[in-house]
Amino acid sequence: MTIGQPWIVAVRRGRVQPSGSWIYVWADAATGDITYVGATPYDPALRTHLHLESDDAQLGRVRATVDGYAERDLDVLAFALPADIERAEAKELLKRRLGGDASPSPTEASTTLWRAVNDVARAVEHRCSEIDGCGRAGG
Repeated sequence: MTIGQPWIVAVRRGRVQPSGSWIYVWADAATGDITYVGATPYDPALRTHLHLESDDAQLGRVRATVDGYAERDLDVLAFALPADIERAEAKELLKRRLGGDASPSPTEASTTLWRAVNDVARAVEHRCSEIDGCGRAGG
């Protein structure tokens, strides 16, 4: 076994620090239905944990909004975003793109944003199609 470089989780003054920019999609592992779309500056594994374990509906959004989440098998597909892409814009555009709106106007999305979101959407659609069907975006 080879030991690689450490994965550093920065904690400053008792708080986990942002680790980048991420967009993520929750998909039902049995059906491919998309149950939630989110974006975060924190590690996707940490954010996933908070979605499932937090009693605060703002942190535990999947727990608060996805019916039967505890009885379902879900996959979280997470994608790093370039620093020049605003997470909230990417999330909203991804929800639209996965919901069937494949052509926003040029004033609605920059070319860089649209290309990034389209790449993510294609990867999600491919993953969902491997499962046997794909639902529409929630979250």
